[in-house]
Amino acid sequence: MTYRHTVGGGVYTFSDLKTLLAKATPLRSGDALAGVAAQSAQERVAAQMALAETRLTEFLSCAVVPYESDEVTRLIVDTHDAAAFAPIAHLTVGGFRDWLLSDDADADALARLAPGITPEMAAAVTKIMRVQDLVAVGAKCRVVTRFRNTLGLEGRLSTRVQPNHPTDDPRGVAASLLDGLLLGGGDAVIGINPATDNVDACIRLVEMLDEMRRRFDMPVQSCVLTHVTNAMQAMERGAPIDLVFQSVAGTEAANQGFGVNLTMLREAHEMALALGRGSVGDNVMYFETGQGSALSADAHHGVDQQTLECRAYAVARAFSPLLVNTVVGFIGPEYLFNGKQIIRAGLEDHCAGKLLGLPMGCDVCYTNHAEADQDDMDVLLTLIAAAGCTFIMGVPGADDIMLNYQSTSFHDALYVRRILGKRPAPEFEAWLERMGIFDAQGRHQRLTGSRADSPMLEALHEIAPVGTSLAPASVWTRLREFTPARIGVAPTGVSQPTGDHLDFQWDHAQARDAVGSPLDTESLQAGLAELGLETIRLHSEAADRSEYIQRPDLGRRLSAPSLGLLADQPKNWDIVFVIADGLSATAANRHSAPLLQAVLPTLRQSDWRIGPAVLVQQGRVAVGDAVAEALRADMVVVLIGERPGLTTPDSLGVYLTWQAHAATADSQRNCLSNIRPEGLPYPIAAARLLYLMQESRRRQLSGVLLKEEADLSSLEHSPQAAL
Repeated sequence: MTYRHTVGGGVYTFSDLKTLLAKATPLRSGDALAGVAAQSAQERVAAQMALAETRLTEFLSCAVVPYESDEVTRLIVDTHDAAAFAPIAHLTVGGFRDWLLSDDADADALARLAPGITPEMAAAVTKIMRVQDLVAVGAKCRVVTRFRNTLGLEGRLSTRVQPNHPTDDPRGVAASLLDGLLLGGGDAVIGINPATDNVDACIRLVEMLDEMRRRFDMPVQSCVLTHVTNAMQAMERGAPIDLVFQSVAGTEAANQGFGVNLTMLREAHEMALALGRGSVGDNVMYFETGQGSALSADAHHGVDQQTLECRAYAVARAFSPLLVNTVVGFIGPEYLFNGKQIIRAGLEDHCAGKLLGLPMGCDVCYTNHAEADQDDMDVLLTLIAAAGCTFIMGVPGADDIMLNYQSTSFHDALYVRRILGKRPAPEFEAWLERMGIFDAQGRHQRLTGSRADSPMLEALHEIAPVGTSLAPASVWTRLREFTPARIGVAPTGVSQPTGDHLDFQWDHAQARDAVGSPLDTESLQAGLAELGLETIRLHSEAADRSEYIQRPDLGRRLSAPSLGLLADQPKNWDIVFVIADGLSATAANRHSAPLLQAVLPTLRQSDWRIGPAVLVQQGRVAVGDAVAEALRADMVVVLIGERPGLTTPDSLGVYLTWQAHAATADSQRNCLSNIRPEGLPYPIAAARLLYLMQESRRRQLSGVLLKEEADLSSLEHSPQAAL
């Protein structure tokens, strides 16, 4: 069906509903990258006018991704509740917006309506809303979920304590966790992003969290955010899993890129329910999403990223989750370029998710190569909390030291609760009062050394013994030896002291500058020659740093001269190493040669045919696929600079792929991250990589089906591991 709108003396034509939705989307870099965005501001508004005139019933007959080829579309169509939809079936998108803003659309009416709204309807109406509309409508939606506490009640704002550590050191994790608890965080979930997909390591973290919960009798739930297949293995082995986590997207192909499908999610859901670990409810799933994920996987079908984000919510809705989190600025500026786009996207995601009946949280965040900063995040934090967001993140000092991005801090939760009169989940609020962390009026209490009876201070003392003193200042000094996280920052009111605030600004400036550092090909070439490796110097299609950051597609492809150079090289290798600058050439410059020095002797002893090392300027991970194809290598290992964080501007990542080709999905790769002396040391990284390489070669596969299960007990406590 063709859509037309006449305005300003011109006629604007849109070939189908998919095109209309894309052209009507407020400007964002990801849609421009995909080639689906409006070509002018006037075309965008004309599309919004045409969209406003479109009847909601048309969304039931016009699939933006074909029903026959996509299980997410089939899920949306087959589960649509016609009875719930009936009250708004006569409306256009514009009429739907007007009704949502009216007093008739109260919390009860919106809850009854949710099963009748399709993701595309939710996307459409939020496209024509202004920011205050997104806040007002989101604030009216009430979605309540339960596991060990009750989330989403009116006047409540919960937080996820995110105590990540670059090597999963239990002491460092525990220190960050206790810091979050002492600042009133953790009622949404205590959630760790593990540094490795090793199932044993994940089980150790799960068991540690469960022991902490039981010790303090905390009415909270925990989650290690590992791949769903790892969680299933852990449950089979008796691990005390509370919530099952998975990132999901809005198309079947994009979910395949994550290594999941609906059948797999159903199996995991049933396994978690069977454990019966919830005390007040049985919402056992935790999903994360983010605009741009389908485009990143080249699985967007020409659909705009906001509509695809809403379709991801259909996947989540099918499993009655406890939490859904839009990690709004996590992917990078190629999808949401600056603070303005991140703010708008976060509010759209939240409003659309709530309309669909989901318990929406928002990771108010950005990466250090985006045109955004903490001021932008303060704006989104305040707006999203006013919009009734179920939960936000709590990261020590707003700086995630493992994932290398900036989010909201424990102090930010104190701020927004104070300003907007929000409170934690009721069961958790009562616990905070019992522990002396909050007073009877819900105000945060700073624990001091005089509170020697505080079990929380006793726990801190156990982790970091400093003699007989329980003085927090002494304990935090000791705890900082276990983690580079910004822990133990006593609030001034509900904010951070001036020194800590300005230190953050300085570190952010350094991280921003690291993004532009060049790959030192000459020094790398000399260092690799000492290791007996010949080198080839290539370039991606991205001409310079600015284009590289905004056009990841160009960074994944080799330039024509580079392909020509590879055509003349010897072929048929067992392994080819590719070194690319990524988002931190500093990391590639510093750590590539030392890591290879630890890996190469074992490969040579096993008679691996090792091809020339390939240095790629302005390269992304997938550029290794083109190298492997051109050189006919069975395996490619890409060493690449990860995006710089405030404490880690030089973190190296490694991606292994078996028989890579142009259509290789990310789910077919294995990754090791945070390789550097202060993170994952060279000997341990080398041992893990060698295990994966040997198993990949033996089993002739890579990705989610290949688990890293190396026995590193002899290395992890050796002097060499600390080098």
